[in-house]
Amino acid sequence: MKIGLKLWSTNEHYIPVARDLFTHKVFDYIELFMVPGSMATIPRWKELGISYVLHAPHSGMGLNPANPGLRDTNIEMVSQVDTFFSALSPDFVIFHPGVNGDLEESISQFHFFGERFPRMHQKVVIENNPQLGLNNEKCLGAIPAEIRKLSQDTGLGFCFDFVHAICSAQSNNLEWEAVAKDFLSLLPVIYHVSDSHYAEKDLHKHLGEGELDLLKIFKMLPADCLVTLETPKNSQNDLDDFTKDAEFFRFSLNDKMRNLAVKKCLH
Repeated sequence: MKIGLKLWSTNEHYIPVARDLFTHKVFDYIELFMVPGSMATIPRWKELGISYVLHAPHSGMGLNPANPGLRDTNIEMVSQVDTFFSALSPDFVIFHPGVNGDLEESISQFHFFGERFPRMHQKVVIENNPQLGLNNEKCLGAIPAEIRKLSQDTGLGFCFDFVHAICSAQSNNLEWEAVAKDFLSLLPVIYHVSDSHYAEKDLHKHLGEGELDLLKIFKMLPADCLVTLETPKNSQNDLDDFTKDAEFFRFSLNDKMRNLAVKKCLH
């Protein structure tokens, strides 16, 4: 299992400490959220020499594939994502499905993105959303049926965010484990985890600082997957809080493996 450090492309101040943590095997890859207009930072990220997953801007940054009125600005932002893609050769490129719009429009725009940027399109995966966004927007891709349709109609892969699924379950008065298992049947290629509360909005808390049953979540993860820890960064000077989250995660995984070993011996 490989652990990902989530940073923004404008977080250049973290590069020296990130290099040190990578050397000490605290994490295995960086999931880099591309902030629009930050192409000047590409050389510094490229020279870091670490594996990447790229995250495209979401609606909070102005990229909303569900809005037909934003097609021109969307394609401009996606062209910037493609510039990062060409420089960093990430394993995957994560997109959100969009907000306050129609799923068919999102599908149409993803086809358009694919026509314009065919090499990047082969690496694009769609992330599930909570149903209710941070600004009370209605998010697409909040239920398994919508992600299933997006994947089938576009041929794109799937990034599974556990907390987003839990938020969606709260919005629809459903049991979160059943919702998560339905999402897992879509065979995600990368995962997002953090802590939070059983609420409609994602709070992105440090592991152990929310109320989620993290051990139950971790037991659902495949043994050889990519997992980005989407936890906050409390300091501009270090990544000590991320190190603690990574230690928490690894300790929990060791507990998971010990339990599996015990069960195997008993049988």
